This record gives sequence, structure tokens and C-alpha cells, in this order.
Amino acid sequence: MFPLQKINNLEIKKYIKQYKKYEAYLELDKKEKDVAEEIKKPFKSQFIVNDITQEALIELHEENKNSIGVFKDELAGWFKDMNKYRAGSDLEFWLSSWSNKGITLNRKTAKSSFVESPIIPVLGGIQPSILTQFFTEENKDNGFIDRMLTCFPDLKIDEYNAAEMDEAILLWYSDYMITFFQIIKNDITRYTSEQEIDPHICKFSKDANKEWMRMFNDITTIQNNDSENEYMKSMLPKQKAYIPRFALIIHCLEYYDSRQGDILVISKDSILKAEKLSKYFIGMAKKIKIDSAEKNDAKKIIIKNENKSNKEKYIEIIKSNPSMDKKEIAEILNVSLQMIYKYEK
Repeated sequence: MFPLQKINNLEIKKYIKQYKKYEAYLELDKKEKDVAEEIKKPFKSQFIVNDITQEALIELHEENKNSIGVFKDELAGWFKDMNKYRAGSDLEFWLSSWSNKGITLNRKTAKSSFVESPIIPVLGGIQPSILTQFFTEENKDNGFIDRMLTCFPDLKIDEYNAAEMDEAILLWYSDYMITFFQIIKNDITRYTSEQEIDPHICKFSKDANKEWMRMFNDITTIQNNDSENEYMKSMLPKQKAYIPRFALIIHCLEYYDSRQGDILVISKDSILKAEKLSKYFIGMAKKIKIDSAEKNDAKKIIIKNENKSNKEKYIEIIKSNPSMDKKEIAEILNVSLQMIYKYEK
């Protein structure tokens, strides 16, 4: 994230500086304004936010039409903040923005805001045990969890490593991302006379379209398979939306690298790479969802046997799922792993 954050910080500083000049201009009397250079109210060009209300996010996106990214080190805060600033659920807002449906902010006392084509990606980290708390029936039914793309590496604590990444690589990466961002912003993005974004239409090449049809049908076959895990089936329709998004990003990066081909025609190679990326995220979701399902089932058993001892609860959980990880059971029962081994004896 650091190259983009560097640009974002410059945009914030630029806006603050310009707004101070604008305020100073407003304070001039009529005579002074007649001889001074007119200073118009600056637009906010910040494109990454951290802690922000939904209303402020919509207002910022209205000014910065391209996209607003939400980056939080701890995503648990993003989940918990959803009902922090106003009554009712903010889930509908995030579900709509993911689907690129227009969002409106209506106010009685202040100006209303409208974003016709919202793009609000969210990025952050969360502990697996906290994430599973949000695997509620409501979030499963509305597909909120299925819209998330998770990276869940195996837990392995490495020993101290004295090797350092070459500074030249870090500089190359930073320059690469900043230049790519600026080309998209300044050379590729078009605006109408009303300063609305005039979108480009990207299409699949003939070969890429054949591959896309195959992928779409492969996913449909799994969706119709009665033996497939229901937890996994629910995320598959979202992959039908993600694969073209991945293909577009990969294609733009590869065009930027080679300057060959047509940036508006997505290649077969890009869609095949997008399929690999989709399969990776499906694998990660399987890891989390099945783990989450096991924990939820164990919690239901504990509630059902609330008047019994921890040992008896442990026996009931093991009867239901003999292969369940003992460390996880210890966490759910709030006992030590040694105590679980004691129950085993």
C-alpha cells in the first residue's frame, strides 16, 4: 500500500493548502477581489480513507469520482463501525456499492450527495477467530461474507531472518505503482463537459470470450451439483463477477508493462490468470468457511448442553465431529489444551 499512501498523503496536503488560499480569498472585500486572481473552491482528491462515517465517505466519493479505497489495519473495527454513527444497518450500503449500484445521501439540513457508479474497495487484516464471529445467518443469507476475498496463510512462526530486501526493489515497486496510478488517472480516465467520468468499454477478445464462457459454465455446474458443500456454493455466483474484474486489472497491468495490444480488449492470457486467482480465493474461502461452520456447530452444542460440565460438553462436541481440532475446542470451551488432554484420558 505504501506507494499509493504516499500519493494520497500528497493529495491531502495539496487540498489543505488550496483550501487555505480559498478561505483567504473569501475574506477579501469586493475591491480586493476585483484585483485579485479568482480562487475557486478546491475539490477533495483524497482517495484512501481509514476511519470515516458513511455520510463523509459518500460526500468524498462524489468529489473524487474515480474510487475511494478504505484501508484499515484492523478490519474488526470496520465491521463494528457499521452501526456506530447511525441507527439501522449499513450492510445494504456495502452490498449495493459492491454491485456498483448508485448510492444517494439525503439530508434535511445539508446538501444531498449522489454517486452514480460507486467503487469502494476495502482492504485490511483480521484474526480468524474474530472473523468467524461475523459469519452470522444474516451475513450468510445476504451474501455479505461471500463478497470478501480472503488470504489465509498457514500459521508458521519463522525464526529471525537477517536477510533484507534490496532497496532497489522497493524503489522499483514504488515507482512502478505511482507511474501506473498516474497513467490511469491522467491519460486513461476521461471526463465529460459536466466533469462526469466518461467510461471506456472493455471487451474480451474472441479467445478470451470462449474461455470466459467455459469458466462461467464450470462454476454453474458446481452450483448445480447436489454433492457440493452448501457453504461453498453460496460464494460461487460472486466469482462470476470477480473473474472479469481480475481479468481487467491483470490486463491493464500487462498492457502497462509491454505497451502491446489493445488496452480495451482483454486477452485470453489475462482471463486465464484471473481464473487462477479466483481458484486461489475459493480455496482460501473453503479453509475459513468450513472452519467457521465447525466452530458454529460446536457453539450450538455448548448452548444445548449449557447445564453440563466442560468435560461433558467436550464429549458431545467430539461425538458430533471427531476430527475437530482440539485447540479450537479448548478456545470455545475457554479451557487450556492440557485440560482437553485430561478429558481425553
